[in-house]
Amino acid sequence: MNISAQRQRNIQLVFLLSAAALIAKVAHLQLFDDSFRKRADATTIDKLTVYPPRGLVYDRHDRLIINNEAMYDLMVTYNQVDLKSMNILKFCRLLGITEEEFYLRLKKDWRSGKYSRSVPFVFDKKLSIEKYALLQESLYEFPGFFVQVRNIRGYPYHAGAHVLGYINEVDPRDIERSNGEYESGDYIGAAGLESEYEAYLRGVKGHTSLLKDNLGRIVGKYMNGAYDVPAIPGHDLTSSIDIDLQTYGERLMQNKTGSIVAIEPKTGQILCMISAPTYDPNLLAMTQGRGAIFSQLLTDSLKPFFDRTVMAKYPPGSIFKTVVSLVGLQEGTLSPGHGVSCNGGYFYAGRLYKCHHHSHVGNVVDAIAYSCNTYYFNEFRNVVDKFGFSNPHKGLDIFADYCNQLGLGVQLGIDYPNENKGNIPDAKYYDKIYKKELGGWRSPTIMSVG
Repeated sequence: MNISAQRQRNIQLVFLLSAAALIAKVAHLQLFDDSFRKRADATTIDKLTVYPPRGLVYDRHDRLIINNEAMYDLMVTYNQVDLKSMNILKFCRLLGITEEEFYLRLKKDWRSGKYSRSVPFVFDKKLSIEKYALLQESLYEFPGFFVQVRNIRGYPYHAGAHVLGYINEVDPRDIERSNGEYESGDYIGAAGLESEYEAYLRGVKGHTSLLKDNLGRIVGKYMNGAYDVPAIPGHDLTSSIDIDLQTYGERLMQNKTGSIVAIEPKTGQILCMISAPTYDPNLLAMTQGRGAIFSQLLTDSLKPFFDRTVMAKYPPGSIFKTVVSLVGLQEGTLSPGHGVSCNGGYFYAGRLYKCHHHSHVGNVVDAIAYSCNTYYFNEFRNVVDKFGFSNPHKGLDIFADYCNQLGLGVQLGIDYPNENKGNIPDAKYYDKIYKKELGGWRSPTIMSVG
């Protein structure tokens, strides 16, 4: 009996201790630990995109020429905004906008595909630190609105607008072509190196899931962030550009129209690419007012967006005489020691094609040094008429082919967008201009090419 009674008391003691421990735990949770209360009060789980910093860009001497600057964007999810209960006047005072601007920024073309009522979009870009701090204190009063930290591009040297490029917000075509890589509100390289190396610079987006209470306040991460995916930063890029040379060249081209390209002869690397007129690349940072600046540059009669280094077509000038020399020497229509008497110009059919005054041209080297027009009028005709005066087509096509092999009239395939291949005329080109029924063309017709 004593043993049985002892066992009964032990069992009762175990139950009492277990009950006491359970009561103590419940009391602790209710009185001291509010984590479960927060989760119970949470009514929504917001999955937010975490944007990676774009890769930095350096010049050939490792000087930073494109950096990232932190920017605070005020985002809004339209479906979560309760316009009936929201204190719109207070919200507008915090942002320094009118009530009319408030409704205008909320109004979107939902059918365009660029915006969705359930997907956050930018309501106000690049908040100042002061405005961000002021707004953050009251943001819980405005469900549907939240602040997202993003990076915009900065250009410390204020130079290289064309070669470096800029970023834009994606449009529906970008989204459609990306197979899910981009969504509304994302940024994409739109010109220059930013565009050419977009896949290399952009990085990989991540995401985080936040718990929000019924007032829109963040109360924690869903499952303590167990399902969050961190963003992967973009790769850094070192270019061949010398930013000092780029800046100097742009100063030389102020108030001028044209372009300068400097190339390292040993490697072919591009040291500078200047197109004028140009603009400060910082003007196109993703900030408020950017749209107006973009429109102004786009409609400028001097066309500052037109990249004259790769898109414009210019006559090559006397430097092209070296090409004529190479073709003539290769085809055997010219010998290194061939000389001519210039006498001030080239005479043909009673007409004088002028040349500048210089000493006697004794060989090819003299011809290049003096840039003798007479010499190269004559030599170009020799190449074109190699197969007979009445059969210039074959000679011109051979000449054009040599030019193409030298990279003229064809795309070079450089790592830079919007390259124009230029124009080296062949026989078909002149056949269209000089119709056969009107007599066609001969070497004298086109000898100015040389």
